[in-house]
Amino acid sequence: SLGSPSRSNTMANAIAEARSAGMIIIAAAGNSSSSSPSYPAGYDGVVSVSATNSTDGLADYSNYGSNVDIAAPGGEYGDLDGDGYEDLVFSTLARYEDGVIAPTIAGYQGTSMAAPHMAGVVALIKSIYTDLNPEDLDSIIISGNISIDLGNLGRDDDYGYGRIDALKAVNFANLLANGTPVPVTPILS
Repeated sequence: SLGSPSRSNTMANAIAEARSAGMIIIAAAGNSSSSSPSYPAGYDGVVSVSATNSTDGLADYSNYGSNVDIAAPGGEYGDLDGDGYEDLVFSTLARYEDGVIAPTIAGYQGTSMAAPHMAGVVALIKSIYTDLNPEDLDSIIISGNISIDLGNLGRDDDYGYGRIDALKAVNFANLLANGTPVPVTPILS
């Protein structure tokens, strides 16, 4: 959930090595409402996550572009869905007061809220289909078996291959665990 407009060969190499070791890396696409990549999401081998709002539109702050692989709920200030509440994503926090750490929550918006949703979905998949590796995840994302297609049919620059759907992902993970082969598709770049 961090980002920079600057690319680093050192970081690109570290990500390539981590991916080669079987690590799945997920990153926030960025909050500049720009098609320019934010790093680490812009590196090859990283799952780049844009943010949707409560009406499944691209959040007004979310980066977009050819490096976006998938979208997830990121919240957005305002009441877009008309339910009378801010459309934010709640996160647990710790507040330090008078020498005591107290738990609390707060609502936020950002691709830094969307990326953990994707990481959670990947954790659900891996808890069921323990053989999941980065190449499998790429194929699964491209296949549409864990997302709802939004925007233009198929991959587009706003939502990548769609907005994640946890139930769909769990159902597909169960199929994988029971012997359904991973879809054969090109690898994400």
